Amino acid sequence: MIHKLTEFQTGTMKERIVYAKLPIFLGDWNTSAKLGSARESAQFRDALLVLLSNINTVRSDAISDPSGADNRPTGTKKCHVNPTPFVIPSLQEWDGGSGNWKLNANTRIVVDPSFANGGALDADSTFMRNPSNLKQYAASFQADISEVTGVNVEVVVSSTYGANDIFLTLGADSTDPELNIEGYLLDITRKGISIQGVTSRGAFWGTRSVLQMLILADERGYALPHGHARDFPNYSERKFMQDIARKPIPMSDLHEYATLSSFYKFNTLHHHYNDNPGMQVKSLMPDWQTKYAGFRLRTENPEYSMYASNDTSYTKQDMREFQDFIKARGLDLIPEIDTPAHSLCFTKFHPNWSIQNDTARGDWLDLGNPEVQPFLEGLWTEFIDWFDSREVSIGADEYDPTKGDLARKFINSMHDYFATNFNRSIRMWGSDVRLQGSIEINQNIHTDHWDWTYSSPVDLVKRGHKVSNLNAPDSYLVPRTLSYEDFIDSRKIYNMWEPWVFDIFDKTNTSRNLSPNEPLLTGGGLGNWNDFLSESVTRVELFDRVSRALDVFGEKLWAGAKNSDHISYDKWAPLAKKLRENIPGITLRRRPQTKGQFVMSYDFENGVTDASGNAYDAKLQNGATIVEAGEGHGRAAQLTPDSYISTPVDAISYPYAVAMWIKPSGDQQPNAVILESEDGRVLISNNTSPTVIFEQDGNQYNTQVILPPGQWSHLAFSADTQQTTVFFNMRRVATVQYYNPRWDVLANSTMLVTAPLSTIGSAKGNSMSGLVDGFVVLDRASYGGEMAFLGKRYADALP
Repeated sequence: MIHKLTEFQTGTMKERIVYAKLPIFLGDWNTSAKLGSARESAQFRDALLVLLSNINTVRSDAISDPSGADNRPTGTKKCHVNPTPFVIPSLQEWDGGSGNWKLNANTRIVVDPSFANGGALDADSTFMRNPSNLKQYAASFQADISEVTGVNVEVVVSSTYGANDIFLTLGADSTDPELNIEGYLLDITRKGISIQGVTSRGAFWGTRSVLQMLILADERGYALPHGHARDFPNYSERKFMQDIARKPIPMSDLHEYATLSSFYKFNTLHHHYNDNPGMQVKSLMPDWQTKYAGFRLRTENPEYSMYASNDTSYTKQDMREFQDFIKARGLDLIPEIDTPAHSLCFTKFHPNWSIQNDTARGDWLDLGNPEVQPFLEGLWTEFIDWFDSREVSIGADEYDPTKGDLARKFINSMHDYFATNFNRSIRMWGSDVRLQGSIEINQNIHTDHWDWTYSSPVDLVKRGHKVSNLNAPDSYLVPRTLSYEDFIDSRKIYNMWEPWVFDIFDKTNTSRNLSPNEPLLTGGGLGNWNDFLSESVTRVELFDRVSRALDVFGEKLWAGAKNSDHISYDKWAPLAKKLRENIPGITLRRRPQTKGQFVMSYDFENGVTDASGNAYDAKLQNGATIVEAGEGHGRAAQLTPDSYISTPVDAISYPYAVAMWIKPSGDQQPNAVILESEDGRVLISNNTSPTVIFEQDGNQYNTQVILPPGQWSHLAFSADTQQTTVFFNMRRVATVQYYNPRWDVLANSTMLVTAPLSTIGSAKGNSMSGLVDGFVVLDRASYGGEMAFLGKRYADALP
């Protein structure tokens, strides 16, 4: 009902209209029969608090709360309504109470036994078979709370919960057109926290909101504001698509991308399993068969095992474990094997399957060849049972435009093949504009729109296709490209982009954009393409780019313009940064904890004790010793090929500075290691160059530094947000660079190297031989002037 309330102010009375969505009628506050449920009572009380917060004084008997659902004012004081808590994506609706709930050692996660093993609607909320249930989501939440707060909460199954507890249940009104299948209700009161989802996945999204509130409440002792939230996504598909074909990505990293996506309530991952670099036609690229081609699925079946990439590939067991992991974080997985283009991983083994003319690209399969389609059907048959998703992607983009109807026929036949043989649907990249023809593409095929020259989302919807918005360049993140975003412009996305917007500079043009309420618009997301292969971006650089983009896309895919209409980007961004830097389960940030600017400092005068104040003491391993070095260096560490020094810090990402004195012996093994970690190595030289080498993800980058044997040299390198600078004897001599040899680029790019710190030397028996002294790591970039201080041991003089 909508009520007209009269507001009283001290000394005067004025009337205003106050609109409140209250499912109760105005009556005697203390007449519980008129108030309905405890939550309705709390909502009514909170609505009155909104009015009374403007009155100078409130008597203690002005509001009494029979439900005990919130703190009541005592004595004579101002009443304050809790403002909407900041989370990403922002809450759709919030009714603030007064007072706070506080996490403590007695807090439990209590799972409603009626829904512990799932709800009736759970299967409808996901593409995946066997979706996770409420109890499995509770286990994920438990681990997150422990990492964020240090409080080890217990998970119990019970129909009752106490004031310290967080209760997970289902039963929110699934018939509400706004509180859709992923929606949830959140109540934070004196009686505890209750998260009630329409589905188990919806309840899990409620835990993401509570988790983020806890992260931002660290300075308040993890106290969360009393209030009621009603939250739901505006779009059913909120997707992070990743090209893992052209950048080898370890399975451990894929787990972290899943954790990152889930944190912002994305519900879909889309993995692009095969691809190659951009190709020219055969006449301009006669060596096309020698180019890199990635295929990431490795089967034991010899008929298909030869296509798997040697650098990184995933087994059936890998994919089983990965899907179990992501389902417990609310995520679906769309697998993509992209054909008939982007298929060099097949045509290099079967060149006769490529289109046999010099005006075609070598990665285009010849759909007119009678061997090709049976092969692709057999390929999918081999891998389809690896995946739980009821929908898969066949790619189908950027194919030979002269073969439009042949491609359209292939697309439709693949739709029928999947429907008949696997009871699954397919999706494709928008291609209908580029692939002109008279054959209509089956309208049941879901289309990922990515470029207006290849498809029109407006026309697709008119023809009955479901459409997802990954329109380039706005939704494309392509590291070190000249055509798309290297880093997503978050301010632009926050202020201008919406899932229904396909032309960000002409949003009112109905021929270029869809309606916000278009039923065939499923949503959209962020697409990460790695066009320039592994050497163009490190694992840590890539994760940094993605993490800086997913938060803002998560905001717009869930809540749309609602938040950005009343919270400016400048207020949103600092809080978003704090959340991004404290996501549980994330290690790829590579930012070690430090009490000051010095992360580690070993002068070796007192062994390998850390002088930074962080207690990152190292250990001498396998025969490494501390010796009297002379020449003004006092004591130093001595390494042989088999010995090394281990530290408790694995690596540090930009910004940072690493500095050390080195006196190599005259006899070094090939590729002798100065520093090493999971992310890479710093080598004294390699087989082809006498210069110091940075190695990241298996790719090597030369410097201009040569360390002369038998004498002390000062080596340092420092990374800011733009480049990694190398210093020799306290002078800047080089930046770490990657040369992009692709035919349409041919340009140098600076790299941001992650500094390996796990070992000085190598635990794998290939350490540099010689002495190391004055090893220092800073958590910020440093420049030439400061290097003189670091090199001369005047570290205390640093600002």
